Amino acid sequence: MTYATAANLLERFSAEEIAQRADRSIPRLVTAAMLSTAAAGGDMSGFTAPEQAAAAAALALINGALADADSEIDGYVATRYSVPLNPAPSIVKRLACDLARYHLYDDQATETIQKRRDAAVAVLRDISAGKVSLGTTATGDTAPAAQGGMVEMTSPAKVFGRPDNGGLR
Repeated sequence: MTYATAANLLERFSAEEIAQRADRSIPRLVTAAMLSTAAAGGDMSGFTAPEQAAAAAALALINGALADADSEIDGYVATRYSVPLNPAPSIVKRLACDLARYHLYDDQATETIQKRRDAAVAVLRDISAGKVSLGTTATGDTAPAAQGGMVEMTSPAKVFGRPDNGGLR
């Protein structure tokens, strides 16, 4: 089970950007529309055989990056939860997309992509340390809602104040 799909990655980030990163052929044959069609499992018969092959290779590269992201997430989350998470919370899908995007860039990640990856890893570390909850228990059941929700404050008797006549005590 993957936490995010190629279609999720294309929705979250520009399909054009992902197509450029995933198409390793020269000249580049994969367009954003072609990659979106392939990711959705659509009809590719309108494309030439080399374009179809390039789209399949790009999709395989994307799926590899998503698998790397899943492994990274599982490595952190497994200390607190049984993996794979099923169903995966939406935060995990977002983290998987950020990590997969980083993996697609290899050593050419921009500062923004690097920061997003670092932030994703920081959240994963917090999940691993128990500072952030995914809303499920270790067995995958939904965590119970917090009880109460009311705050009560108590204090000792007044030291200073105004008596009913308006003066100090």
